[in-house]
Amino acid sequence: MTDDLELQRVAALLNHVFEHPDPLTTESLRWYYDENPAGSAAVGRVEEDGKRLGNYALIPNRFRSTSGEERVLGLGVDLAVDPDARGSGAFRRTVEDSYDRGVAQGFDGILGVANANSAPRMVATLGWRSLAPLPVTMIPAIGRTTGFNSTTITDSTVGVVDGLVDGEFVRASRTGFAPVWTPELLRWRLRRPGHSYSIHVSDDLVVVSTRTHVSKVPFGIILGVLQRRSSAPVPGGRVAAVVGQHHKAPFVIHWGRSPALRMRGIPLPQKLMPSPLSLVLHSFVSDFNRDAFELGEFGFLDFDAY
Repeated sequence: MTDDLELQRVAALLNHVFEHPDPLTTESLRWYYDENPAGSAAVGRVEEDGKRLGNYALIPNRFRSTSGEERVLGLGVDLAVDPDARGSGAFRRTVEDSYDRGVAQGFDGILGVANANSAPRMVATLGWRSLAPLPVTMIPAIGRTTGFNSTTITDSTVGVVDGLVDGEFVRASRTGFAPVWTPELLRWRLRRPGHSYSIHVSDDLVVVSTRTHVSKVPFGIILGVLQRRSSAPVPGGRVAAVVGQHHKAPFVIHWGRSPALRMRGIPLPQKLMPSPLSLVLHSFVSDFNRDAFELGEFGFLDFDAY
């Protein structure tokens, strides 16, 4: 368990570097770094004279391929270097410290979710592989909404996820690697401090959503789509109608790959989405072929943009 002083130093650095409108708290960092059912984060750091100069957290995530190959990757988030330390090598030292800590915890590599500044440096300077950008789609929230039960998640309703499946949710993709989700992991994700989520449940799917505003216009956000059982893809417009009606939003945004949906809508440029959205990959072990790694499923639910 990370001690409070350590979390306070991390929060101070992240709030200073990123100037979050809603400052990060030690509670939210403890949730992300310590309480994940998949294991504790491996956190790379650089510190001088009692001051945190660099931070890079690797959040353990299980990914499985269609052939059954399983890899534990550290989802790289919260990469920050104090402005006063830039040009001192603190960036490289922070990332390389995360390597040592990730290897010590048995990770196979890092799937980095980086911003526009960090991603090119990680590829050019550190030799990471850049993954193809994932699509962004805007869908009008119109159409029928039958067949789904929607629930706003609170302390008293989060237990609804416990009986959704036995064991693991069913992967929908027929190619690449996909995150492994369980009800326990979903319950943890939905309890992120300071955030509000809803789930929309049908016989076949569990859709996780939230709401945001752009220029005072409300938008529904599809965070993730999990399959309860093998089934044919569902029209994305139908799911958008369910999400939009629940959040009273005229449009719904989907980012990533959700093979359980048959997605049609308006493609959006990446620049209209919140940073970070660049994906980069680094391997720790020789038997992990990073050049063959592709994501068959991935979305906002799999990291902390919302």
